[in-house]
Amino acid sequence: MTEDLFDPQPKDDPKALYGREKELADLTKHLEEGRWVVLLGPRRIGKTSLAKCAVAKLGYDSAVVDARQDSDLAHALVSSLASTKKADASISAGIQLPAHIPLSAGVAYSRSCFAQTLDHLLNEKRRKRVVVLLDEAQWFKNPRGVVKLLAHIYDYHYRKATLVITGSAVGVMRSITEPDAKSALFGRAITTMEIGRWSPSVSLGFLEKGCSEKKLPYDEGQMSRVVDEIGGIPGWLTLFGYVYGTSRLPTRERIEDALERTKREGMKILKEELASVSLLAAGWERQLKLLRQLASGGKRFTELAVLSGLPNQVLSRHLAMLQRLRYVEKDEDDRYVITDPILKEFLAQPTPK
Repeated sequence: MTEDLFDPQPKDDPKALYGREKELADLTKHLEEGRWVVLLGPRRIGKTSLAKCAVAKLGYDSAVVDARQDSDLAHALVSSLASTKKADASISAGIQLPAHIPLSAGVAYSRSCFAQTLDHLLNEKRRKRVVVLLDEAQWFKNPRGVVKLLAHIYDYHYRKATLVITGSAVGVMRSITEPDAKSALFGRAITTMEIGRWSPSVSLGFLEKGCSEKKLPYDEGQMSRVVDEIGGIPGWLTLFGYVYGTSRLPTRERIEDALERTKREGMKILKEELASVSLLAAGWERQLKLLRQLASGGKRFTELAVLSGLPNQVLSRHLAMLQRLRYVEKDEDDRYVITDPILKEFLAQPTPK
């Protein structure tokens, strides 16, 4: 199969995964050892592609659950496992999937529904381990129920099911990555990997290789500007490459047009995303205001305290949420900065009255 770096779909072929050699090696090693792994990082950083490529490289059975499509983990997990292409036919045969499995059912749920569905799908008859990808897990509802379900799988099916969980460290994800002593997951070993942005040199290398594949003109000076304006975020760089490859304009106009179209499309995506995040993050109105204040440039805590008028403890809590969402990070000068240049440009626009 021919590589296509500018294909906007998540990669599932390790040969088409660019710039993640170390992360891929680390993740495949963890999976070979049967470890559960949490992948943290900003959206569009390539967490899903990394997970899919690691599974493909190892040749394991796999199932994918996207929390954005089905926020009921139990129902989504059972449905996904039952439809796994490589699943042993003797395991999935005759299973009656319930239309809805209530996570709040607690012990009764574990003893009845699990015995007929999830436990059966993960029983000892499965020929080899299955890797389950829980994608954008912060969107699963009922954190307490999700944690109980995951603890059950960990305790009873650790040798047969390995989980890779992606997302931002808020909501359910925070319950998974930072369980307290009362949590059902407390004491369970789960490895966390932070997936970061590409450096400018890696970003330029990606664009150069993608252009070579598509036989597109590559101008390093112009592409350096592209990297400066949309940052080392693989999702935005891939979108730019896709738009650039489908344009029919002359070369110089083509790059400029693709950059502007990428930013416009990115802003549409971010507008919808921020509306969704408002349902997830407590105190979002305050946090969005802080993001807008950071859109004009990085600021230290004391500057933000003056601008926002918030008490230090409250401000610290809101900034911590923005950092867990991966919208904000601290730079080398101890200033809070927005991580995504397109988000920064979007928030710098005048707000509608």
